[in-house]
Amino acid sequence: MGKRSRADYLASNLPQLQNLIKRDARSYRDEFLQQWRHFESELAIFRLKPDSEAKEFGELITFISHVTQCYLSDCAEFPAQIIDLLSTHYQILEPDLRRTMVQALVLLRNKDLITPTALLSLFFTLFRAKDKQLRTLLHNHIVNDIKNANAKAKNNKLNKTMQNFMYTMLKDSNEIAAKKSLEVMIDLYTKNVWNDAKTVNVIAEACFSPSVKLCAPALHFFLGTNERQAEAEEDSDVDAPNIESVKHMMHINKKKKSKKHALDKAMATVKRKERSRAKAEVFNFSALHLLNDPQGFCEKLFSRLKQTTANNSFRFELRLQMMNLVSRLIGVHKLILFGFYEYLISFLKPHQREVTAIIAYAAQSSHDLVPPDALAPVVQAIADNFVWNNVSSEVVTAGLNGLREICSRCPLAMPESLLQSIIDDYKNTREKGPMNAARSLLALFREVNPEMLRKKDRGKSATVNIKDFKPAKYGEVKAEDLLDGAEFLNQRRSKSSKKDGEATTEDGWEGWEEASGDEEEDAASDAEVESDDEDAWEDAVSENGEEASAAASAKGEAGWEGWEEASLDGEDESDDEEKEDGTEEATAVEVETTTVVTEIVEEDAEEAAPSPAKKPKTNLATEKIFTDEDFRKLRKIQQIKTAERLAGLPSSAEMDLDSDPDESDSDSDANTNVVDVSRIMRGIRRKDDYEARLASIKDGREGKTYGSRKGKDERSSKTNREKSKKTKAFMMMVHKKSVVGKSKRSLRDKQKVLREHIKKQKMGKQ
Repeated sequence: MGKRSRADYLASNLPQLQNLIKRDARSYRDEFLQQWRHFESELAIFRLKPDSEAKEFGELITFISHVTQCYLSDCAEFPAQIIDLLSTHYQILEPDLRRTMVQALVLLRNKDLITPTALLSLFFTLFRAKDKQLRTLLHNHIVNDIKNANAKAKNNKLNKTMQNFMYTMLKDSNEIAAKKSLEVMIDLYTKNVWNDAKTVNVIAEACFSPSVKLCAPALHFFLGTNERQAEAEEDSDVDAPNIESVKHMMHINKKKKSKKHALDKAMATVKRKERSRAKAEVFNFSALHLLNDPQGFCEKLFSRLKQTTANNSFRFELRLQMMNLVSRLIGVHKLILFGFYEYLISFLKPHQREVTAIIAYAAQSSHDLVPPDALAPVVQAIADNFVWNNVSSEVVTAGLNGLREICSRCPLAMPESLLQSIIDDYKNTREKGPMNAARSLLALFREVNPEMLRKKDRGKSATVNIKDFKPAKYGEVKAEDLLDGAEFLNQRRSKSSKKDGEATTEDGWEGWEEASGDEEEDAASDAEVESDDEDAWEDAVSENGEEASAAASAKGEAGWEGWEEASLDGEDESDDEEKEDGTEEATAVEVETTTVVTEIVEEDAEEAAPSPAKKPKTNLATEKIFTDEDFRKLRKIQQIKTAERLAGLPSSAEMDLDSDPDESDSDSDANTNVVDVSRIMRGIRRKDDYEARLASIKDGREGKTYGSRKGKDERSSKTNREKSKKTKAFMMMVHKKSVVGKSKRSLRDKQKVLREHIKKQKMGKQ
């Protein structure tokens, strides 16, 4: 057999030829054209029988897709030919060949050799194929391609085209294709690519689909957009390698470079997952707020819910999700839908399946704009069916918690007689669940409307503030002019500025007195002035001139008499000091007297002048921009004022705002529009099952040691009896009296001992 030529070898080895063409396309153009002609002939044959396996044809498609960028003019028709084959024969193509064609088109799209519009439209059509692996491949490529197209800037042209196409795909007769299209839109919204109102409203149309496969994902999307991300993170955590097991294997097994590389690779995977988990999550604006017509959407969904309930067409879990979405829409947008409350009354029974969730939906759909007459039947139904003596304490607790959640949103729905009856019956009951639930309801009405309570139930704070309290009426909105707590910030700021001003003025006057004293001393030494305090008084008055006399006449004799007494005392003291110190201290007294007279004259002038008009109290929020520190202090001020009001204490004039407030228990970030079922189940304790009891037993055993302590470091001494039984040899015990006595017993003694032993055993069995 002769040696094969290089051309024949390359013709049969397409991966080698592909590698050479990528390195030097011009040198291997002839070999490529040969393979291109082979592809055209295979294509003509394949068109005659498209359901054949055609393995060689698939290899040629893969080869040409990898080298198309090297011969763009020759392969200009290649993408169109593959697209035509898939769009025409995708239902009857062999699965492996169909997947090969799709991978070739994905490769060409990644090299930007195909426009995204034509390719993505084809891929949405291929969702109809009965191939699960192919649908997964198409889904991942569509999401990543649209995400990359909108990475730098929004590609509005592509987005608009694809959204319109998906809107038609949602109405497709094939449920699988419609479902995959819906999943693509949901994933793009979750990845913050298509987070506009048009996407949300297209998904909203799927809630009215007759197919359960379309309705369920749409409802799940509106009820929780981040649950998919949580599930994805859990799956990624499961796939993460166990570092400890890998290190243990390396320690035991033979050390190789491959094992070390495996450990390094596992460590890199763990670190990458930790970095992705530590990234700040991009906040997706709630889809419920992007609906164009929330009232119309809610009414249509509620009519669909009543229809499915009457026909029993959907399973109960799906109807429960529809109920949840309707209630959440009513609570978020504060809609009015009276029929929904009448619909819920038929489900408010203790034996109803998932009744705690239905109570939570009833509370979720109540708000301050709902008329009390519409919610009163719901409150009465919960009270009649849940809060009475012939049901268990768990049922009573759930009913009272549901009433509390409803009344916290719409207090006017609770009748006064019913409230007083519930509090009288369950406020001091023995069972903790109903007692705590009733007391929480009592605490709510002490804050919301204490007038509905009896005087003995109002508490100290509500009784003290009952005169100033005005209960809110239906539809009443209280518009506040001032930001609550801002006046304390203003007082704090004015006090700090006043302290700074006093410090600066004191420093200035001290310097002025020292300077004036020095000047007067120099003048006294130069002129050699020698006079007593009376002469100094006359000089001071003469220097002040007519202003001092006018102020003195306005002041009156009483004021001057007081001043004369002070001056005379000063004279007596100055006379005594003058005899001791001499001229220098006399001049100092003169300077002090002059300063005091000047201050009094200024005070009299200020009193004589007319007082300026008082400025109106201004709001600090309109004068400055609050910082994060100011808002932190405001939150603490509001917490202190609320605590003082609940405790019945007078409001303090000063507050310590320097300490950090405890914001761990604050519910400011909690979503008040959503009622969790755990709030309804609060206070209900169920008996643990076998697994829970076993887990608690294992938790109690942690940190404790069991079994033999033989060989442990900590040892304790033993009694002589224990040592004689186990540790001592028999030869060491032979000469003991007990051993010798046993051996020297007579037959009579042995019989007595044996009878006593048998008697003790019989008594023990009885």
